[in-house]
Amino acid sequence: MRALGMVALLGLVACAGPRTGQDRGGVAPAGVETTPAAASMQRAAPGSLPGGPFSGAWGSCEGASAPEECSRYLLVQRGERICGTWSYLASGQAYDGRLVARATSPTQARRTHVCGRPGSETDTACSDGWQRIDKPLLLCDGKLGDLAGAGGECFADYQAARASQGEWDRLQAAPWVQECLSSPP
Repeated sequence: MRALGMVALLGLVACAGPRTGQDRGGVAPAGVETTPAAASMQRAAPGSLPGGPFSGAWGSCEGASAPEECSRYLLVQRGERICGTWSYLASGQAYDGRLVARATSPTQARRTHVCGRPGSETDTACSDGWQRIDKPLLLCDGKLGDLAGAGGECFADYQAARASQGEWDRLQAAPWVQECLSSPP
């Protein structure tokens, strides 16, 4: 009887959780709950959110020994403007920050401003303002890339990931995101 109840619960959760063609069931990035109950409260994969193809959560877990070590982007797109957060772990230290980008096509964008914990992505803390950059964001084969080859080829290793409703609500309600979506930094 208990097993039948568990099967019914899992079936309900599977039906209630959002799914898209890009959902590959990969490892969730840091801070994302992965229990069956949490799955029904998580947002859809990138590209299926309102706003544009770059909108969504993206994670890269290559070389990570645990989900909390995954690199991550959480992006919101309105028209050409893309605003969001980034994070990664290097040498046992966590780095995170904010970014602004401009979409130039449905599959290409340029990151124009970044700030955060100084490291390989930026040397400007967000409390000090924005650092100007000119780096790509690319979509290819259903993945996000932040590097391009010398010939412009896409190196995409960020897969569609899930984020909790709370993460989306906090990001979209953040004053800097509202300002970012409406005017340049």
